[in-house]
Amino acid sequence: MTSRTPHRIVLVHGYGATPQDHWFPWLSRLGTPVDAPALPDPTAPRAEEWISRAAAAIGRTDARTVVVTHSLGGITALQALARLLRDGRAREPLAGFLAVAPFVDPLPAVGDPQLDAFPDRGLGRFLEGFAPEAIRELLGPVTVLRSDDDAIVPAAHSDRTAEALRAETVIVPGAGHFLAEDGVRELPALGARLGTLLGG
Repeated sequence: MTSRTPHRIVLVHGYGATPQDHWFPWLSRLGTPVDAPALPDPTAPRAEEWISRAAAAIGRTDARTVVVTHSLGGITALQALARLLRDGRAREPLAGFLAVAPFVDPLPAVGDPQLDAFPDRGLGRFLEGFAPEAIRELLGPVTVLRSDDDAIVPAAHSDRTAEALRAETVIVPGAGHFLAEDGVRELPALGARLGTLLGG
């Protein structure tokens, strides 16, 4: 890599979302190119398809690449990076890994029939075989952003993820699950961390 190679952000969205939802369009306005693949069937995610698509989007790991994830996108990206490492396509650490409302454990029911059906039927394959210690050095600096009132991913789940990844934790008060319906269309705490990682 030369110093002239621009930074890039790879965004991996979560369950039920597209790259046009929530705070994701705002991320593109920060001035760094964003590759945000639309993951297939977001309300019925299949692990193999999501992980393969995320691995293709990341494509390489180097000190000019930051991976940003939301919710289910966190474990998806981590599994994608593990696959890239196994395949010999991941050789250098990332500039950073920023996970918003992540989890690496089964989720509790939240009382929404459609949302609760996915953990029962499909989430296990996303979590299967994940070994954080195997990829930790590939991630570069890791930051976990969580809210103090997330009704979908409990704070304890994001905290366990942060512990497993030896991550810095940033708590954003009152942000819920960082959805547009929670009022989150911009995420300054994430922007500040990106500015540090990207030298801005």
